[in-house]
Amino acid sequence: MCLGAALSAWAWKPLLVGHRGCNLGVENTVQAYRNGVDIYGYDGLECDVRVTSDGYYVISHDETTNRLGGNLTVASATLEQLQAETYTQTRNGVAYTGKICTVAEYLDICVEKGVFPVIELKWTTGINNNDMTNFPGLAQLVVEKGLADKAVFLTSMKKSLEYIRTNYPVFKCQWLCNANWESNVEWCQQWGFNPSIQADCFDIHTVKRFHLLGLQCAVWTVDSKANYEKYGNMGVYMITTNSFDSANAIDFADIDWDAVEDVLDSLDLKSETVFRHCRADGTMKEGFPSLLGDESPFKQAQQAAIRDGIFYTNDYASGTLLTYDRNGRIDNDYQGTYSQGICFDDAGNLILRNDGLSDAPNKLRVYRNGSTEPVDIDFELNFNGRVHFITASGDIFSEEGGYIYHFPNGQNYVEMVHIANGEFVDTYSSEELSFAGSTAGIVYPIGTDPLEFVYQVRNQGYNYYKNGDKGTYITASTGTTAPARNSSCGGAYFVLAGHRLFIHASGTNYNGGFTVRDMSANCAALLSVPVLGSGGYAANPSVGAWFKVEPIDDHHCYVYEYCLGNGYAQYQLYVGEPYVEPLVGDVNGDGRVNVSDVSELINMILGLTPMDSTRADVNGDSRVNVSDVTALINIILGISK
Repeated sequence: MCLGAALSAWAWKPLLVGHRGCNLGVENTVQAYRNGVDIYGYDGLECDVRVTSDGYYVISHDETTNRLGGNLTVASATLEQLQAETYTQTRNGVAYTGKICTVAEYLDICVEKGVFPVIELKWTTGINNNDMTNFPGLAQLVVEKGLADKAVFLTSMKKSLEYIRTNYPVFKCQWLCNANWESNVEWCQQWGFNPSIQADCFDIHTVKRFHLLGLQCAVWTVDSKANYEKYGNMGVYMITTNSFDSANAIDFADIDWDAVEDVLDSLDLKSETVFRHCRADGTMKEGFPSLLGDESPFKQAQQAAIRDGIFYTNDYASGTLLTYDRNGRIDNDYQGTYSQGICFDDAGNLILRNDGLSDAPNKLRVYRNGSTEPVDIDFELNFNGRVHFITASGDIFSEEGGYIYHFPNGQNYVEMVHIANGEFVDTYSSEELSFAGSTAGIVYPIGTDPLEFVYQVRNQGYNYYKNGDKGTYITASTGTTAPARNSSCGGAYFVLAGHRLFIHASGTNYNGGFTVRDMSANCAALLSVPVLGSGGYAANPSVGAWFKVEPIDDHHCYVYEYCLGNGYAQYQLYVGEPYVEPLVGDVNGDGRVNVSDVSELINMILGLTPMDSTRADVNGDSRVNVSDVTALINIILGISK
């Protein structure tokens, strides 16, 4: 079952433009152009214009014809010489041959097929930033073919575009760009140029920014159905493609741009270390899980789940569930499993996979919050594949229930297993995603809405999903120097001081370390925390680090980090001044612990004064009762701390 949300009335489709015609023919040839319309049904056709030595306008992406089997340089060859060459190109296993196409022939095809031309200007003789003397002849050709009001002139050459806008204001223009769009927004607005932006170099906030200026965004180059839907959902009005079939093009609902959050100024975020027990600092706890040599008997405790400062990790090789606090390993009464994957839902219910290393995950072992009695649950996925890591949201023991997220290897779908009252209800599938899962794939829920999450494969980056794939979430390219995202798994979404923030792994691969980015401020990198070690894949075959964010208040939170073979740590992130833990036993908040605190605690228990459970829970058992009075008296008497 595909889990979807009710949408407004379907309203529009992006225009599809055949990139150099299409992939069914040698690029930029008559066959490729005709097939782009006849087979794929494109609305427009894109070409690359150059000028021959005898002044003819021809279509060639490159300066030379070498890549396609020729041996001429276009600018120094005559049309006759170029037409004597035969070009070859193998595409998707099919060998094609073709001849050079003139701009006149290309425009005739556009007229015949009723599509609009997208004319990309390459740096060529008389058409470049320094010299536009050959452009009037091209413009006249477009006018003579009756396409003046339909043609789109596209180029990365800014001065050439300014020349066209000044001298031919009737022509439509697009500026060809990539991530450099951000430094040229005012220029696009000044000249009225729509940007055509390279895929993965922008997000919906970019589209909104141009929309508010009265401009529209196009994208190049998009070939999959998932990416078509991704950019359509972002409000992109024109998509250049090699091979996407218009028969698979769905309609999209109008976007409520007011509902798309504005970009904010980035937070002034700070951090401090609470503790680090790690290889990098020489403080890793003896026997801490690691695959490296004989450092530990627990070699496959890959994923960790963290709650209330306790780290839970399941060593699937030995079937042992391990727990750690800030002082080291602590005992527990849980039964581990021989499977990868462990997490908590939002209600603190502990969830483990329990089906071995199956390629068809189908069993869970869960522990209700506060209980060590296991509950085994059988389930089924709609799209099977091996799953190493799981996450969850909601409360799987409540009436409404919760969801456990799987991103199966080889599948372009996230699987959401719905559990309510401790029983399997159904499995829902996302819409098709931009890339397939792998054994190093994972989902990071956002709130309790199963239709909103971030998904990741370790070397593919992070994508945002909300009622459909919304595209790249962390847009920075990979690298092993912070703040660049690396090729490790690991992430966490949270809100602090009204900003949407995201943690992603950074630094050397598989060694821990992270960067915090402000998703409310165009993905600005706020701060980075160094790696926990240098064990790499030899120590950490999970290829990831695992994070948990626990809020303290609106401006403070704790971040917990676990990395197999490298260690674990706790940090405080804050805006303003760091949070100072209240003195244990200081119930009335006067900075001292004495008999007046006993009176205040008794009054809270009796309901005579407002309850402050943070201060009143003296013994830390998440309840406030007479046992806290006993604990407080023992502190005052020096019997306990």
